[in-house]
Amino acid sequence: MKTFLWYDLETFGLNPHYDRIAQAAFIRTDMELREVGEPEVLYAKLSPDYLPSPDSCLVTGITPDEVNSKGIPEAELIERLRSEFMVPDTIAVGYNSINFDDEVIRTTLYRNLYDPFEREYRNRCSRWDIINLVRATRDLRPEGIVFETKNPETGTCSFRLTDLTEENGINQEGAHDALVDVRATIAVARLIKEKQPKLFSWALSHRSKREIAAEIKVLNHIPFLHTCPLFASERGNTHPLLPLFFEAEKSSALYCFDLTFPVPESVEGPYQETGIMRLMINRSPFIAPISVLTPECEKRLGFTRGEIFDKASKAIASPVFSKEAILAAKEPFAEGPQDPDLTMYSSFPSDHDKGVMASIRAMKPEEKLTKGEHLFEDDKYHKLLWRQVARNWPEALPEKDRESWRNFCALRLINPPVEGTPSYELYMRVLREKIESVDTDYRQKEILLKLEAYGRELHDKVIK
Repeated sequence: MKTFLWYDLETFGLNPHYDRIAQAAFIRTDMELREVGEPEVLYAKLSPDYLPSPDSCLVTGITPDEVNSKGIPEAELIERLRSEFMVPDTIAVGYNSINFDDEVIRTTLYRNLYDPFEREYRNRCSRWDIINLVRATRDLRPEGIVFETKNPETGTCSFRLTDLTEENGINQEGAHDALVDVRATIAVARLIKEKQPKLFSWALSHRSKREIAAEIKVLNHIPFLHTCPLFASERGNTHPLLPLFFEAEKSSALYCFDLTFPVPESVEGPYQETGIMRLMINRSPFIAPISVLTPECEKRLGFTRGEIFDKASKAIASPVFSKEAILAAKEPFAEGPQDPDLTMYSSFPSDHDKGVMASIRAMKPEEKLTKGEHLFEDDKYHKLLWRQVARNWPEALPEKDRESWRNFCALRLINPPVEGTPSYELYMRVLREKIESVDTDYRQKEILLKLEAYGRELHDKVIK
């Protein structure tokens, strides 16, 4: 039976490839959005090689002492989540999950010796993100749903979950708690499914790479609509795109021309100058045929079908859009990080290494290093294995490795591997400044004092 697994994460920071999960919650529903089974909330303990972001803690109210008292090791949390994601015929769904939560899940799986992508396709499983469906509902079929709140930073329509629930009479008391946010996401999905069932059904059936590739007529260069935050303006988040070509055979990268732009004289330069964009069709983008445009939509969005097809004809005739010219104008990729924790995309595990990972995961913590070392083809997994044992089951480390783990943690705190992450000294100084600020209220001070105490605890444990 097909089911949705609605999930949300609260994290200790905003870098999905470095920061840690604080809280995870999920609810399973049937395809009619009726709950199946009991909801679950999990907390992940922190390891002493990491400092949580004070700003994130102030938003969620979750502190290290809470997760360390309520939680389970990260390895056990991600194993529990993975088992839910991989129930056959599960569609894992979130709100803005493709850009953040899914990346956190991938990184946490990778860090704990799992194939980070397997849960997205095996057992007929898949993923979906409804935030662009919400944006498309506002642009294309808003009847029955309120979209009045503005984002104070941009002046455009707000798609924050808290704003949507408030203006549509949906209870979200306790926002930024993962389970509350999951229930709010389901409620927004129910609202769209009730008020605009055809749009909901369309988005659901066109969420995966295969269905999107079948819908987009690249060879015929037929324009289509795409909804995403890159297009955000007072008019909406939907632009007409002209499909040009896929980056390579079987590639997920589709190059398109934004038909709200004038045809450029050169393809050199960023999207904002040329209108050429790279659409990743494996990231559940929202697309729709031009035929869905009604006169009301055209007025709202500021373009008509006739204008779209006229511009498309001129663009197709322009020699500037050759595949060779566009690919030659691509910016070269910057060199990636070298730390094994951060190299998930630099190389993918071989079948041999996947098998080794599975056998090591089945071992007791105290056996993982003694029976599992020197078996991987890719050396980075040896380092990840050592770190995984130390982070999750430090008591299982051999005596000879305990001082090495302490030194590793001290180095991480003094010199973090991610640019922009403060050192321990700066971290503690910022905390003290926030605590002493007259702009900090009592609740915030309480959280900040807990973080300061945690910082001192780590200092005495690994730096002193």
